Amino acid sequence: MPKLKYKKHDNDDKKKKKSKKKHHRSRSPKKQRRHDRHRHRYYSPPKIYNEEPGWIPVHDQPNEEDEWRQRLFEAMADDEGHDPFYAQYDNYHVDQVHTMNDEEYREHIAQGMFRRQNAEAIAHEERRQAERERRERERQEAQERMRQEHAKMVEEQKRQEAMLRRRTAIDSREQYELKWKHVESASTILSKKEIPWPVCPGTSLSAEHVKEFVLASAKTSDETRKMVRKEQLRYHPDKFVHRVLNKFQGTDKEKTRLHEKANEVSGWLNEIWQDLAAGR
Repeated sequence: MPKLKYKKHDNDDKKKKKSKKKHHRSRSPKKQRRHDRHRHRYYSPPKIYNEEPGWIPVHDQPNEEDEWRQRLFEAMADDEGHDPFYAQYDNYHVDQVHTMNDEEYREHIAQGMFRRQNAEAIAHEERRQAERERRERERQEAQERMRQEHAKMVEEQKRQEAMLRRRTAIDSREQYELKWKHVESASTILSKKEIPWPVCPGTSLSAEHVKEFVLASAKTSDETRKMVRKEQLRYHPDKFVHRVLNKFQGTDKEKTRLHEKANEVSGWLNEIWQDLAAGR
């Protein structure tokens, strides 16, 4: 079945043309002036002064007290609006704020605003402080390493010296025994240099040197005990007087000094024996 089409009438075309003409028709100048005269106008009051560029009226000028109050209210709003999830991890700050008086709280707010306004400068200063602390920590660590290295060097030096004294004691042991044989076999002793002492030649008479000399040549614990016991009998005060001082041809003052030295050596040997008995 063919499509049906409506029949066009002449009246429809006339209406369309008439509406187009009416739409494109412009107002006459006379009607335009009348329209402008009846348009709404806003009232503007007269000005009694001429405004200068950059001038701000008195009622619009900023007030320091108002600015301070505004910042204070903003800070209070920040404190009151703290996230409750994080508030439980910031109890110290909350408790501290609640225990402040007005002046302390004012100072607290001022410091907070200062940190906000100078955040970049404060961060820069904190980085500088962290750098200074890092350098100080590295310096202290370097000093500690140097101290430990120096302590190791001193310990190694002492160990080397002890080994040298031990070798010297072993080498001088033979001369020491020969002196004792001479003292025991001689009828008189003319000089103090003939009297043997249990230390290496050239070293002072002390407990440490006596111990090193006596224990230097011993290889086992039994040999050590025998060596210490032998020296105890030699420097026993009574036996030393009978074996040495009675043969010494010196003054009474020299004999007294030799007797005191023998007593000191006897005491040091007794300490060595006690250490061996205790297993030290």
